[in-house]
Amino acid sequence: MKSEKIQDRIDEFTVRKFVYGDMRAFDNIYFVYNTKLSKFVYSLVKTGADVEEIVQDVFVKIWENREKLKTFTSFESYLFAIAYNTTVSLLRKRLKESQYIEYVKSVQIEIDDSGTSESYDWEEIDKKLNLLIEKMPARQKEVFKMKHIEGFSYKEIAGNLGLSVNTIENHIVKAHKYLKENFGKNYLSALLFIHLFL
Repeated sequence: MKSEKIQDRIDEFTVRKFVYGDMRAFDNIYFVYNTKLSKFVYSLVKTGADVEEIVQDVFVKIWENREKLKTFTSFESYLFAIAYNTTVSLLRKRLKESQYIEYVKSVQIEIDDSGTSESYDWEEIDKKLNLLIEKMPARQKEVFKMKHIEGFSYKEIAGNLGLSVNTIENHIVKAHKYLKENFGKNYLSALLFIHLFL
């Protein structure tokens, strides 16, 4: 079956074919990354209605600008950087809406005009992220792992641990604040890593 031949990462050969306008290569990229991008964008905007629009916009952008892609090894970073920038553009437009202002404050996303397109040292990020996670307070670490590694919802975590959803949300917010303080300007790369690989 076709799905059995497509890995969870796109190889350099597929990216090269995509750059040269191969629609089958584009379909493979869409198949592999559509769900990952949707989850990543949803984690930022928390609004399902916006996710589909943003993700479709991302795929349109990479198709229209495919000939400008000069490096193949950082394609995944490139793709998620476009998703991040597209999402940030939407957030800028929504900053006057209180629900977006409160969300941005809660996770302390820094929105600037610098953009991002660099490739990331995933191995180094993985090492540092795991060290920081292990240093979290026990309950915070448990909640963080259940959310980002095991994939449980806030409601499911609350039920499993006998805590309120609000308490779970507070643990996650504090965990991200702790990671942001320790990663500094590289917090975006850590955030990307969490949603790409955890």
